[in-house]
Amino acid sequence: MTGRIPFFAVSLLLLALAPVHARAADLKAQFSTQYLWYNDPFQDKTQGDLLQYVKFSATKIDAAGRFSTVGYGRVSQQFGSSDEAARGDSDDVLGRIYFLYMNYAIPEDRGDVRLGRQHVAVGAGSGTIDGARVDVRNYGPVAISLFGGYDVRFAETTDRTKPGNYLTGASAGGSFFKGNNVEVSYLRKYDDSDNVREVAGVHVDQTVLEKIKGYADLRYDLIHEAYGEFLAGIKAVPFSDRMLTLTAEVYSSYPTFDADTVYTVFAVTRYQEALGRVDWIVNPEWTVFGSYTRADYDGPTADVGTFGVRNRSKSVKGLTVAASLDIRRGYPGDLTGFRASADYAFGKKALLAAGVSYDSFQRDSMQDGFNAKKFWAGGSCEVRKDMVVKVRVEDAVTRLSSNEVQGRASVDFSF
Repeated sequence: MTGRIPFFAVSLLLLALAPVHARAADLKAQFSTQYLWYNDPFQDKTQGDLLQYVKFSATKIDAAGRFSTVGYGRVSQQFGSSDEAARGDSDDVLGRIYFLYMNYAIPEDRGDVRLGRQHVAVGAGSGTIDGARVDVRNYGPVAISLFGGYDVRFAETTDRTKPGNYLTGASAGGSFFKGNNVEVSYLRKYDDSDNVREVAGVHVDQTVLEKIKGYADLRYDLIHEAYGEFLAGIKAVPFSDRMLTLTAEVYSSYPTFDADTVYTVFAVTRYQEALGRVDWIVNPEWTVFGSYTRADYDGPTADVGTFGVRNRSKSVKGLTVAASLDIRRGYPGDLTGFRASADYAFGKKALLAAGVSYDSFQRDSMQDGFNAKKFWAGGSCEVRKDMVVKVRVEDAVTRLSSNEVQGRASVDFSF
């Protein structure tokens, strides 16, 4: 049984809750028709996807302007080469709804009630549900969010939502003194009504003198009794012109999985890193950045450095050039990479861009090193005020392929 029945029921409920004395709504929509072509690595033959994305919003449905509706989805068709059927779960036209919900704004900005398919996110985790979310605020120093519903699970081309799969969660947070934010959150996931994931999260940040911000995020897996993720950092803007930004962070991650999956029997190790980064806007033309990361794989380590520069030309109006260098030494091998790109804007109507990347690898598990290159070019043109055409083509040269061309063409329309 798929998720069509519960979502159909939610859709009917949305219509039932719509205001009876509705007036003409303010409707906005965006359409994107895309064609993607690429090489199927399993068949070494060309394959293509034709996709139609639709996003819409309707506001001012009622006289008070409290009801609104938002939707986003796609329809797709996959094509194989002339003598090979497309690879996938189905050769039919496939549809997918990413979100479709109605929102009610509680008077006096006291919160929102949202019903339908929607993306939900708190510090403890995130997901997509067919259900309800309630946000309550401005009743005191603490804002509260509650959500729950069917856990929407997308496969590559199918929707595997089914009864018995649920996602619920809650968060509570507020600002208790100037520059301070605190949030605690909780998320629980069910599979066939069994609890398969239970996570608690905490977020704290504090801004001092509008120049220094400290922040920390923590996730704790209650089923596996392990700290899944931890991030702590400081970001400083030391000068009044705010042209220089300094960032320092520490991060730790320990993989955990849903309790009913086979992945829980795999041995995993904790990953940790310390990062320092500098971003400097030298002047309106030049921006430079650099970072250093010390990575620890529960024993083996690696040193990673990045340096980049970007130039917005004054002499050639509309031209932007960027380049960066990546160097990695240590586990699980060495890497030296270079990237360069340029784009030229013809006013606000059109843009041309191109770039190249080159990477040299030396894996610990391989005796010989190898190189990889990628070349790409693209552009966009505003045909008219409500229509934009975009094209991007790239060619990659790797150990597995000497010529792997892929691209995307799209026509975007809005009203």
